[in-house]
Amino acid sequence: MNKIFKILIIITLFYNTSYAQQAYSAVPEEPIINFVTSSTIIEPVKAKGTPYLNEEFIQGNVIVNDKLGVAGKMRYNAHRNEIEILDDVSKDSYYSLLKRSYIKVKIGGKLFSIYTYIDSDDSIKTSYFTDLNGGKLRLLFKPEAVLKKARTPSTSYEKYSPPTYVWNSSYYILDDTNSDLENHAVKIRLTKNNILNFTGTQKEEMKIYIKENNLNLHHEEDVVSFLNYYNSL
Repeated sequence: MNKIFKILIIITLFYNTSYAQQAYSAVPEEPIINFVTSSTIIEPVKAKGTPYLNEEFIQGNVIVNDKLGVAGKMRYNAHRNEIEILDDVSKDSYYSLLKRSYIKVKIGGKLFSIYTYIDSDDSIKTSYFTDLNGGKLRLLFKPEAVLKKARTPSTSYEKYSPPTYVWNSSYYILDDTNSDLENHAVKIRLTKNNILNFTGTQKEEMKIYIKENNLNLHHEEDVVSFLNYYNSL
């Protein structure tokens, strides 16, 4: 009963906080709480490293259908690919958001959005990404923490290695220039040729822009500047 009560409280907070934030006043028609993984007790992490971009819960906002709504303490779990929201009532548990395209989250100035992407085996998957620019051609960042298994020594000369979180983040491009196609984010290395390949008939013009502005497309900030200009044409 206590668990059910907590869930009802957190849903009420999500719906009612929108009034305090002076955002949308109507209760969202779509669900935002993941009932399957809600009310999980926070336990000390026994592995080395961290799966979190921000270890502590910090202030954030949930955005539903592009309307600013719920505020609360949040963090992103880059191993489980989940947004976790601290339960303001118990203070010792958290809830996760549903992964839906209509739900975005801003935490510490970073905007987290759900996109589909093409995985290494050519399958289509869904994940949180951070948006690095706006427009039809967008650079996305996919934070990812992989948990390596513990290594038990086979001889007395070897040492035990605990399970360790290893960061394996990557960049993706989302090309919405053709709205008639079903577009998925594509993994990309930040190089001049890779980025230029997405500019189509304006490739030569964009080469000139790179040279005139002394851009290095190995650097995230220069790629963002490049894409912002391209999207303005």
